[in-house]
Amino acid sequence: MKEKYRLLVNHEQFLTRLAIMSEKKIEYLFVTRNDVPTGVGNIYKGKIERVISGLNAAFVNIGESRNGFLPFGKDEPLYRTPESEEKDSGQVKKHHRTGEEIIVQISKPGTSEKGMKLTTKVSLPGRFLILIPDSSLRTLSKKITDRKERGRLFDIVDRRIFDNTGFIIRTAAEGKNEGYLLRELKILQSTWNRIKRHAKARNAPSVLWKELPIFINVLRDYVTSDYKEILVDDEKAYGEVRRYANLFLPEMRGKVSIYKEKLPLFVKYGLEKEIENFLSKKIPLPSGGSLIIEEGETLNAIDVNSGSSDRTNFKETVLHTNVEAAKEIPRQIRARNLSGLIVVDFIDMKRPHERRKVFRTLSDNLEFDKAQTKILSISKLGIVEMSREKTDFKLSDMLLDRCERCRGTGYIKNVFFIALKFKNELFTKVARNPHGRFTAEISRDLYEFITRNKSMHDTLIKHRIHLRENTSFRESEFKITD
Repeated sequence: MKEKYRLLVNHEQFLTRLAIMSEKKIEYLFVTRNDVPTGVGNIYKGKIERVISGLNAAFVNIGESRNGFLPFGKDEPLYRTPESEEKDSGQVKKHHRTGEEIIVQISKPGTSEKGMKLTTKVSLPGRFLILIPDSSLRTLSKKITDRKERGRLFDIVDRRIFDNTGFIIRTAAEGKNEGYLLRELKILQSTWNRIKRHAKARNAPSVLWKELPIFINVLRDYVTSDYKEILVDDEKAYGEVRRYANLFLPEMRGKVSIYKEKLPLFVKYGLEKEIENFLSKKIPLPSGGSLIIEEGETLNAIDVNSGSSDRTNFKETVLHTNVEAAKEIPRQIRARNLSGLIVVDFIDMKRPHERRKVFRTLSDNLEFDKAQTKILSISKLGIVEMSREKTDFKLSDMLLDRCERCRGTGYIKNVFFIALKFKNELFTKVARNPHGRFTAEISRDLYEFITRNKSMHDTLIKHRIHLRENTSFRESEFKITD
């Protein structure tokens, strides 16, 4: 099998970014900020503050800034992925009451309007297994199709779990020897036993278990033998990635490297411009057409435009542009991490077989997405409706702020994004002229941000960079001279 993917990890003091690349394109982009933790996957001992009978739900105090929202009607484990096919059975429904203390897990991040969504069906994910305590669900990924292999894997795990504990054997387990599965099973069981001990000893609200760092999560859930390289630009993160790979990704041994070049990692691989494009409303297509992407809180609209094209046949132009769009739209959705309802308006096509071709292309390219998606067939007007589960914050939530000057109708790039851009431009110049002395005039916001971030400030001093605050500069302005 030809290796075709590369994982790049950029770890800053204030922000972490991971890019999964195929050839020279970003297929997945993950961005987290230290000041905006999602908490997804964290397990808490919470206290029910209020039961809302009309919503069949409750608000639970978990010790965070806002209470979490716990629906009773459809309480599913967070890590029951599209990989698993069988449904849990025989679950007894409980009647919760105000003041009750319960163990819950965050299944979806909160927003400015809503608290995070909770579930009482706790699940602990591993590379090869997902452990689901207090559950009768025992199943395998439907992507493992060989009957003999399914039987082998199921038998290894099933005969070593005696209590009321469920599990899902993940696709990554296929072909792995018994030792890898049993070691991870032991770790997951030990983790759950520790959580139960904490739950007995601690008062509500309190955190019982925190999800692993984002770069370990991506290794766990995405990296396969198709990956040819993992590059990490931070020593500490590199150590954690390497340790995890040695334990659970034997196929990646020797493929994890520390990036030490002066030129920033994402600049080296040409990703900064592409990331900036993921924040843009207009995305050009290869043949001259474009996508217009309007992001909303729960509704996202994507419009396909033909634009300019060298093709003389109009019908051929329409079909070709729509097929290009059908290939690009899933990538944009993944990189931007759009969720909720997504409506795509393709250019009108009169012939049914053309609509079928475009829809098939869109569906095939959506299969690469790990998030759960549902898609309805294309209409005669070229409209496709689809939904995508919310797994984390959108890229725009991480790198854009609402613009106060336009009263919330637009956005400006925030200080995290500007700090990255400043650092990348500065060290590109340093890499080209390593013995030069540089002066950087920067806005007040950027100056205060850098001085607060000791690691970045020390790095600039080390490279003999002189910072000068310019109060006349706007938030995003800076000027570098040598």
